[in-house]
Amino acid sequence: MNAPLNPAQAMSQRAGARFARTRIAVGIFLLVAASPLAQAVCTASPELSARLKAQPSSENYAAVGNWFADKKQFDCAAGAFASAFQRQSNSASLAYLWGLSLYSAGHDDQAVAPLNQAKHLDPSDIRPHLVLAAAMDRQKKTAEAETEWRAALAIDPDSATALDSLSQDFLDRKDYAAAIALLDRPGSSRLRTPQQCFNLGVAYAGTAQLDAAAKALREGLNNNPDSLPIAGELALVLMLHGRDQEAFAVLELALEKHPGDQATQILYLRTLVSSHAGKAAELGPKLLIAYPNEWEVLYLNAQLESREADFAAARAHLEHSVAVNPGYYPSHAELGSILAKLGDLAGARSHLEKAIALGDSDPEAEYDLAKVLQKLGETALAQEKMRLYQQLKQARTDKVQAAGKAEEGDQAMAAGDPAQAASLYREALHADPDEPLLSYKLSRALDKLKDIAGERAALERAIQLKPNLAEAENQLGYLAARDGDAAQAESYFRAAVGASPSYVAAWINLAATLADEGKWQDSRQALGHALEVDPDNAAARKLSQALAEAHPGP
Repeated sequence: MNAPLNPAQAMSQRAGARFARTRIAVGIFLLVAASPLAQAVCTASPELSARLKAQPSSENYAAVGNWFADKKQFDCAAGAFASAFQRQSNSASLAYLWGLSLYSAGHDDQAVAPLNQAKHLDPSDIRPHLVLAAAMDRQKKTAEAETEWRAALAIDPDSATALDSLSQDFLDRKDYAAAIALLDRPGSSRLRTPQQCFNLGVAYAGTAQLDAAAKALREGLNNNPDSLPIAGELALVLMLHGRDQEAFAVLELALEKHPGDQATQILYLRTLVSSHAGKAAELGPKLLIAYPNEWEVLYLNAQLESREADFAAARAHLEHSVAVNPGYYPSHAELGSILAKLGDLAGARSHLEKAIALGDSDPEAEYDLAKVLQKLGETALAQEKMRLYQQLKQARTDKVQAAGKAEEGDQAMAAGDPAQAASLYREALHADPDEPLLSYKLSRALDKLKDIAGERAALERAIQLKPNLAEAENQLGYLAARDGDAAQAESYFRAAVGASPSYVAAWINLAATLADEGKWQDSRQALGHALEVDPDNAAARKLSQALAEAHPGP
């Protein structure tokens, strides 16, 4: 049983290729991991020690702090900067250096207070926001981190550190629309960093916009030809797009630049095996010699051997692969299939059941298990598994048909024919009634046709299937507001921004609805969120002016 490359697997396999969190190089020294000298005695150079003893001034304590920071003794640096700040408590720079030292020493909680003091003493300084955001991210306090990244971008909209990290926070929670809105602004001439290109490509791929994903990643690779993460992601996107030869070319070029990179070599073999390319038979054994204990190399070679009916070799490599990585269900499924061919029915059953328990939803796993159970004489259980196989296979066929109809519907919408699009989306829903995106697409077509009742029903169905579908919540809010039900509209808009905190249109709609309800302070707060996300948004600025004119007070 071969495991083809599919979008879900590709998304999960991407995780290892992600860029590391951006380090923040701000101020006078580089932030690194916590210092092993945290408990060391803080002894500065004889010259500085003498100066400090003679005159314990703010300037001399700061000089000592800089000296310790240069030596990467960040606990000692933090103590010195704290003493400097105590003697000059109006210095934003000293407060910042104190907080930065604590962060660099790994004391995130202690760093918050001085960094907050620094940003209040000098609201124009981006540095405290950057370090606070990084500290919040390191503590997994993503909402607090996002607030600080936004504050940094309000000071410098082109801050690479903030854009890198905020877009990564969006990807981590799979808010792909927010990442796209942040990184792909029309008319922007800013050159994206490698991580931004990577994150934008992942975001577009996450929304099934493969052409846009490939374009963003191509741009990133053209500007950063040595980037292995971008090359790997681009290859995966191209494979999902059915452009196998282009994917091979990208990986081959990457390997010319980095011939010994293990992850890229394995990704190249994976794409070759998935596409049944002839080069796989040549590369597989070479990588097996180079990486004899790498579970994926073992698994991929077993697939090649199985295709050549060398089941004994495939079994040995799969057993080795499963021993190294017992949680990878395709290895168990492949091994179960091989053992069945070799007559080891008990072993085949064990591994096939393990694959299914680990999450294998491939109908073929149920089919293979049914055949094994039949041979073992467990007829009733075999019949049950065969019925399940038929159900899963039919469901897969229905999804494929639905995807085809939905694509035709998308084309009809793009051509300005919502009636035809609605008909096609309904056909798609008949085949796959539980796909929320299809219900949402139908609602958009019905909106164009002015079928409000049908649109509302489709939106409600979409939310029933996917409660956090922000776009559907926002549109239901719009319909409620148009019907004069402000309270219901407010509820929908709040649900939309709760599902996607960077959804600017929903924040603006919420602000307008709150103003209609006379909730002026709440309206201004909602509008503030919109402007934090997109400071140049014309609709938000227009509403801000209207609010000021309608209700000048607090």
